[in-house]
Amino acid sequence: MIVRSLLALGAAFLTTSALLAQVPVTVRCTPTDGSAAGCYYCPGYENVIKLTGVRLHSSTVNLVQYHNLDVVLTGTWNGNLVEVTSVQLTNETFSISGNVRIGSRADFSTVGPIGLPAANLVAFNGGFSVPIADLAFQLAPSSTVVLAVGSIGNGGEMKSRMDIPNVPSLVGLRLYGQGMVLPSSGVPYSTNVDMKQVQ
Repeated sequence: MIVRSLLALGAAFLTTSALLAQVPVTVRCTPTDGSAAGCYYCPGYENVIKLTGVRLHSSTVNLVQYHNLDVVLTGTWNGNLVEVTSVQLTNETFSISGNVRIGSRADFSTVGPIGLPAANLVAFNGGFSVPIADLAFQLAPSSTVVLAVGSIGNGGEMKSRMDIPNVPSLVGLRLYGQGMVLPSSGVPYSTNVDMKQVQ
């Protein structure tokens, strides 16, 4: 009798933990096939987020039709994959450009409505977490640095630059970037991720 009670309690705890682990998420990204995660034919990797390799799944949306397009995905994050419930086409909201070479500069640009507060972030690895509300943070927290904080300018962009030291050992380093925007609602949203390899 006690064993059954403990098993029932354990099952209830696991069920509750599983439900708590599923958090709402909104992701600006580019879906692609599993090759972005280094898994060309692995089950469960038919749809992933480009550059980070985070798995995507949907029982209601055919995600293949959105491969290599900029989208906003809505769904839930369970710690392993995003279960997508809706997809909306969008424009790219973040980019890294410029001459990403040692001894040069990389340009980071967050796109959004004019006047809104924004931040450009840089990291050495991609990642995935939902730290607040339904915000998708797609950078590795351990290596993320705030590159710049400001507001979206008249051209609809907040730009910042990062000097890349003239150090040969930096060649091959991957720079991941993402923007954060704070609309008047007070609930921040994140942009898509971009990545460039230092030459």
